[in-house]
Amino acid sequence: MKKALLVLIATALIACISSDESGVKVIVGAKLIASPGAKPIDYSVVVVENGKFTDVGPQSSTPVPKGAEILRGLGMTIQPVPGGPPIERGKSADLTMKSSTDPNGLERVMRAGEWVK
Repeated sequence: MKKALLVLIATALIACISSDESGVKVIVGAKLIASPGAKPIDYSVVVVENGKFTDVGPQSSTPVPKGAEILRGLGMTIQPVPGGPPIERGKSADLTMKSSTDPNGLERVMRAGEWVK
């Protein structure tokens, strides 16, 4: 009985984790160029967890995990960091995200799933 109660309480607590505590980051709506020469995905979803890409694909078919921290990527282009691995499942979450409309505008850099710039 106690064991069942503990499992129930643990499950309830896990369900209450906020997006800041879940550690899952999602960029939604950006143009994605997963590797040099790859066909761009105009409206993408990029899911990052534990420093790695866990899901990458078109917004129409790539789910956004419940409780994730969501960053709107409309008007932005995501590419691998120079010399970095392609943006695909299982790879280290290293990317650059730049304004698609202003080449001198906003740029963010992610290394191992953490924003560094």
